[in-house]
Amino acid sequence: MDRNVRLLVLVSLLFGYASGAYEVVFPLYLDWIGVSFRDMGILFGVTAAAIALLNVAVGSKSDVVGRKAFYALSLALCGIVNFLVPFFRRLWEVLLLSIGQSASASIRNAVHNVLLFELTRKAFISAYSKVNGMEYFAQALGLLGAGLILASMSFQSAFMLSFSVLLAALVLFSFGFKEERPEMKLETRDCGSGVGLPRELKIFAVSGLVMAVGFGCSHGFITPLFFAKKFGADNDTVSLILTIHRLCFAVPLIFADKVLHLLRRFSSKSVIVALMAYQGISISVASLIPDLPLAAAVFVSHDLLAAAFWSPAQSALIQSYCRNGSRGADSSKVGSISSIGSVASPFLAGFLASLDISYPLMASGIITLLAALALLPI
Repeated sequence: MDRNVRLLVLVSLLFGYASGAYEVVFPLYLDWIGVSFRDMGILFGVTAAAIALLNVAVGSKSDVVGRKAFYALSLALCGIVNFLVPFFRRLWEVLLLSIGQSASASIRNAVHNVLLFELTRKAFISAYSKVNGMEYFAQALGLLGAGLILASMSFQSAFMLSFSVLLAALVLFSFGFKEERPEMKLETRDCGSGVGLPRELKIFAVSGLVMAVGFGCSHGFITPLFFAKKFGADNDTVSLILTIHRLCFAVPLIFADKVLHLLRRFSSKSVIVALMAYQGISISVASLIPDLPLAAAVFVSHDLLAAAFWSPAQSALIQSYCRNGSRGADSSKVGSISSIGSVASPFLAGFLASLDISYPLMASGIITLLAALALLPI
């Protein structure tokens, strides 16, 4: 394995822990300071809107100046946000911090898979499975660790640990990652790249937009609150469920390249559509189950049996349609268009949760099915 790829694995592990911890701690922190479901929906919706176009700007610029600076910036910004959150309680203050956190994730997302593809090329699915699988495994540790810290200490302790982990990741990446010089990148650019998107990427972008609406209705701030409010689960139990949820994605993702190899007689599109359809059905069914263990088991199956396999297959297919001279821009445009759905989903999830905490998951499953069907024209 290339030295840079090994470093990405280590940095992804550290970032994964911090992002996993933030995923469970921040919504519970908002609930603790008295932010309502509706206000949470507004907060996350405004956050998504504020950074909607950041992907394209970062992706296009990184095609010229390189990926490393943006990757390091994302780690630094994420660390600063984690350090500051426990010192602020007003809605507008946590809104600004939420925007900062989402901006850091958006910057990293714009360059992470592109950087990994440029380092691995033909071995991308295998590298994607291992690097991102290890990151999600670390997220599971973050979810569990944050729950244990909240049970025994405080919100501030959980955020400070994440800050320390991100600081370590920033130092390791800044001094350890060796990037090809930007001027060398310019010399190898494909002059045939246009400003639009190939037809296939437009379809992925539309499907991704719909998928983002569905995803946001069952993930993010809704997930811990669904189990806490519907079943009366305490913070420890919620943290355990979220940990299992993340492990059900991380562990099979590590071996996804082998599973996809077994499915090679089917087209990538067929595999993606079928697995996305199962994901939608399982999430909707989970919202109807009155028993906590059974509902949790059905809910996490959408990752264990579906998302862990269709996500690397889709990422590889998207990269295959991106043009060499504008790979960062093409990939980021797809992500940016898709992220528009993330603007609407928190508002929808917050509104539905104010009516019934089960409604967001029911809507999520239906919308995910629509996202799967949108890929059929490829």
